[in-house]
Amino acid sequence: MEQLKEWFNGLEDNEQRIVIIGGVVLSLVILIFGLIKPLNDSVNSLRQQVDSRQKSVANWKASMPVLIANRGATNTATNSRALSNVITSTTRRFNLNVSRVQEKGQNEMQVWFDNVPFNDFIRWVAELENKHQVTVDSVNIRSKERDGLSSIDIKIIRG
Repeated sequence: MEQLKEWFNGLEDNEQRIVIIGGVVLSLVILIFGLIKPLNDSVNSLRQQVDSRQKSVANWKASMPVLIANRGATNTATNSRALSNVITSTTRRFNLNVSRVQEKGQNEMQVWFDNVPFNDFIRWVAELENKHQVTVDSVNIRSKERDGLSSIDIKIIRG
């Protein structure tokens, strides 16, 4: 540090002013680009996220009455179909390999699957719950650790 002071004192007055001004400018650049700009960018990013989520909430609030009205309309139409017919048609549409089906009453079934892609199974369950008002009572997944295929049995209830 002492050498730096000696070097600075050895400079002429004009050179000292240039070094001081350069130091101030360099400090401001470091402050702006090292601290203020990253903070400002983070704040802007968070504002955009908040705005996006507020728009999503507004869309959900606007859509909710329509969704509720539609659910009631589809509920009566899908409940008229037998549960076994719903299972047969939807498993066929999702190309799920049903190995066994056991009806436990008019509104309850146990279904076994062998070597089914897990993601297809989840999509099938989502359709049952959303379009056919079927509730999953229990699921037993036995993974085969082979190509993402699983053996699954599921108990479903309508009502």
